[in-house]
Amino acid sequence: MILAKLAYCLLLVGLVFFFLLFKDTLSLILLLCIFLLPGFSWLWLRIAGSRLRIRLLCPSGTLPAGEQIELQLFLQNPCILPIPHAVFRIRYRNKLAQQDETILVSTGLPARSSQTIGLQLLPEYCGCLRAEITQIRLYDMLRMFRIRISAPPAQELWIMPHIWPMQPVSGQVLSQDSENETFSQYRSGDDPSEVFGLRDYHPGDRLNRIHWKLSEKNTGLIVKEFSLPIGQAAVLFAEWKQSPLPMQHALLESLISVSVAFSESEHPHNLCWFDPPGERLVTVPVSDASIYEGIRRLMSTPTHTLSSTLHCIDPDRSISHLIYFTAGVQPEQLVQLEQLHADRITVISVNADEEDAACFQRTAAAFPQLELCPVSPGCVGAALREVIL
Repeated sequence: MILAKLAYCLLLVGLVFFFLLFKDTLSLILLLCIFLLPGFSWLWLRIAGSRLRIRLLCPSGTLPAGEQIELQLFLQNPCILPIPHAVFRIRYRNKLAQQDETILVSTGLPARSSQTIGLQLLPEYCGCLRAEITQIRLYDMLRMFRIRISAPPAQELWIMPHIWPMQPVSGQVLSQDSENETFSQYRSGDDPSEVFGLRDYHPGDRLNRIHWKLSEKNTGLIVKEFSLPIGQAAVLFAEWKQSPLPMQHALLESLISVSVAFSESEHPHNLCWFDPPGERLVTVPVSDASIYEGIRRLMSTPTHTLSSTLHCIDPDRSISHLIYFTAGVQPEQLVQLEQLHADRITVISVNADEEDAACFQRTAAAFPQLELCPVSPGCVGAALREVIL
């Protein structure tokens, strides 16, 4: 811009001398045109910029971490005047990582046209990704002036952790004090208190399962399938404390993978964590539709600096299966876990490196009643395949 203004001033001075030398109509008209040109260029830019329409479009739905996504910058210039040059500064930030990255987009906008510019992003970690246009600068055709216009609202999209396959959930998640049992809608079992369905007889079926009254009305034997009871919900407790981003990402991958494994086996379970602002325990009952909602709520919760938040669990509460997720477990946390009334306790600890993993293994030897599973960032899938739920 400075060079353009300097060149214009030199041109204007030269035309002034040209007019003083010749003093004719042509030199006067040329001088006036060059003199008024910057004002016309500025007015042109103002009119075209005021009608410019800008939108930042983000993909919808669940977006996994580690896969490329595309943001779209939509630009429409309905004015009959083109915009020679425009620069857009776009910033996107992972709220979990607290890191900013900036993209600069430079383009021209022809008259009465629209265009969509794709921006490729590759989020390495999960979290809430906030994308916004922080600055819009429009330049006139002489590059002497620039104006800034307001940006559209910021957009947010959720990057979800990867779901790793796990062993099928075996057994039933039951508790000794469970009173009201629910039954699976998709699988049969051995509980005769409720009939799951009826089917034709197959060789090997037990005789006590034959429905004799219906069999008399049909040409073949009809067999009753009993229901599969589903007992008290398991508890997936996440220790959402401050830790390096790779460890937080590995913890969330472990949490969502275990939750999906429970959901696929129709075992009810709850996601729990400590909410520092409210100083309370948050419990989210999980179904197929609410897995991602629970993970989003957890990622939106501020991390804490406490070594453990197990104190917020009622010590008199009876739990069928407690799965405790933490980044770097400490011996005092394992002592607290032993004091809870849980039929089974599984500890999934995310370790920073091999040294921490070896330390975790030595600590685990002193707590044989706990089921301990070390997880390292980058090797979550291999570690979770060894977990038995």
